[in-house]
Amino acid sequence: MIGQPWRAAPVLWLVGSTLILAGERYAASDILGGLFLGIGTALAITAVGACAAELLNADRGSAARTQARRSLGLYGLAALGLLLYPLTWTGVVDRLGFDDDGAGTWRAVWTVAWLLAWWVGTMAAIGGDWTRYRGGGDLEPRRVRAATAAAASLALAVAWVFALNYTAREGDRLWEWSARSRAQVSEATLELVGAMREPVEVVAFFPPANQVLRRIEPFLDEVAAAGPLDVTVLDQALEPSRAAELGARENGVLFLLRGGDQRRIELDVDYERAKRSLGSLDREFQEALLEIARERRTLYVTVGHGERAEYANDAGEPGLGNAYGILRALNVNTRNLPVADLIQDLPPDAGVVAALGPTRRFLPEEVDSLRRFWKRGGSVLLLLEPGVDAGLEPLLEEMAIRRLEGTVANDRYHLRRDGGASDRRLVLTNRFGSHATTSDLSRAASRIGLVLEGAAGFEGVAGGPARSTVLVRPMTGSWLELDGDFERDRDAEPDAIEALAMASTLPVESAGESGESRAVVIGDVDALNDDYVYVTGPGAMSANAKLLLDAYVWLAREDESAVASVPGDDDPVLQRTRGESIRWFLGTVFGVPALVLATGFGYVRRRRSGGWRRAAREGS
Repeated sequence: MIGQPWRAAPVLWLVGSTLILAGERYAASDILGGLFLGIGTALAITAVGACAAELLNADRGSAARTQARRSLGLYGLAALGLLLYPLTWTGVVDRLGFDDDGAGTWRAVWTVAWLLAWWVGTMAAIGGDWTRYRGGGDLEPRRVRAATAAAASLALAVAWVFALNYTAREGDRLWEWSARSRAQVSEATLELVGAMREPVEVVAFFPPANQVLRRIEPFLDEVAAAGPLDVTVLDQALEPSRAAELGARENGVLFLLRGGDQRRIELDVDYERAKRSLGSLDREFQEALLEIARERRTLYVTVGHGERAEYANDAGEPGLGNAYGILRALNVNTRNLPVADLIQDLPPDAGVVAALGPTRRFLPEEVDSLRRFWKRGGSVLLLLEPGVDAGLEPLLEEMAIRRLEGTVANDRYHLRRDGGASDRRLVLTNRFGSHATTSDLSRAASRIGLVLEGAAGFEGVAGGPARSTVLVRPMTGSWLELDGDFERDRDAEPDAIEALAMASTLPVESAGESGESRAVVIGDVDALNDDYVYVTGPGAMSANAKLLLDAYVWLAREDESAVASVPGDDDPVLQRTRGESIRWFLGTVFGVPALVLATGFGYVRRRRSGGWRRAAREGS
């Protein structure tokens, strides 16, 4: 090994590179990450030094010197990639002062640059050194040169595949290969139709023997058989009065009718133009059906206390647009409730009132109004931030809920954003209580995780007329961070956290009838921001979106089966734990290229071994 320092270079380089990448991306703490980076850098420098030592010790003009110069150049190219890698780190990019688009472009360009340099340099250098090692250290220039070229070619080919995949993904172009595309009805749509209490009429305007009509007829037959839905197919040219009544100027359109309300779905009579719409007909039909078949409700949202809005604000805090979108899909109208109106008492049609992350205190008169509303049978949704005095403690006392001091943190179950200790506030959990709002989440707990970004903790208070119930619990090892360094102080920072979200009920007697007040309290407004609330298909949504959906259904006292699905995109949700993400990253970055490289080396070695044997037979 001492006489042939190049033998150590491949192993040192691979181990060093792995430690550098793992230290920056996946180390559990800054200390461990720094240790990985330091050791990895030392090993990488040693690998390059081994090649430099061989170059200095080799005779001038010899084949060994030529190979040493080539290896040093390739390791140098790979080292350049590692030197460019810090240009993509979040801390570095943030200091450059780019806006969101500029930061994204900068990071994308330098990510491609460092990955390409490191990948091609590493594979080509190791390809040549590995061939020398397999040959017992004897230098066969032509063989080593061919192996280096083959490894570089394979590395470039793999890089091209990744680039092609990235381009295809960003291009977002859709090609349809099925010549017999037709509309498919989902189970969620059939359940929605089956849950309808009042009939809905569907009028389709198409000429007879039309290709598009033939492809939507099975869809219409299935939904008509699932519930009180009456389907009629008319030709616009033969039924001009009916077409004029509904506003159909041509064929190729569906109408959903209920009472004096109607919804319109545009298709086309030409199959080539309509076939792309057929794939989304189920989603559009659900949206229209939800709007027309469900009673329109109003959710009153308090304003004037620094609440989080639908869109991102100037401070860079993400909005709640996706949450508002889910409510609109349920035919819920959101209406602002300003301070003056809240003081005067809530409107008669107020069923559910929400306070979404207030950052300023409510007036005592406002709190009294909310208390009266809740105690007479109303429903309240509160999203409260830790460390913010919104003046709502009297209302929480009525609900038998106490907010704990501090921010919930966890050094094991959390998302990774900046790689620092502050990431521990991005807590994950799949521990759900036994309640109507979390029953579905409990059944899917092994596959999903709820995300909270800087959450408050709660505990129940016994002895009053109201009854509180735990909805979401923190994971084991969570604590209440008090001093802001997100390093656990076991003596000063408690870990007795009962809940991250709670529900409360209060028995109410009104006009001789029994009822109850309802409330849901969540310790984080960012639990409903656009990063964590998303819907990817009927019945397929993030855990945060599901919590919002089921919480609203319970608060509004709606039939759960009538809102079991919310229309969204057509792709299924893919949820992964942190450990699974690491395995996917290592498998795609190292595993797949290594498999391709090994296959190529095996093929080349087998072919050359056969050629040498033939040459030996011919020589003998």
